[in-house]
Amino acid sequence: MTTLARLTALLVVVIGAVLAAPQAAASPEDDFCRSMTSVGFTGNCATLSTLARDVCAQLERGADATAVAERLDSTTNVETLSNFIVAGAGLYFCPEHRQP
Repeated sequence: MTTLARLTALLVVVIGAVLAAPQAAASPEDDFCRSMTSVGFTGNCATLSTLARDVCAQLERGADATAVAERLDSTTNVETLSNFIVAGAGLYFCPEHRQP
C-alpha cells in the first residue's frame, strides 16, 4: 500500500469516527454561562449558576419573580445582573417557571 493510500485510508477512518461520535450535550450550566457571558457578565459562572438555581428554588416555593429579583439585587448589587439571573434561571434551570 502506498503512502498516499495509507494516508487516505487513515483520513477516511478519522472522518468516520468524528461523524459517528455522539454529540456532547451541553449542560444547563454551560448554556447559562455562555448566555451570561454573551450579555457581558463574565464573573464566576459557578456563583451565577448557584444564584440561578436558588432563584428556581424560591420560585418553586411560590415566590414572585419580581420579589426574587429585588432580593437578589442585595446580593449582586447590580439590578441588571439580577434580572438576567432570574430570566436565565427560567430558561436554563427551571423552565416551568419561565417568565413570558
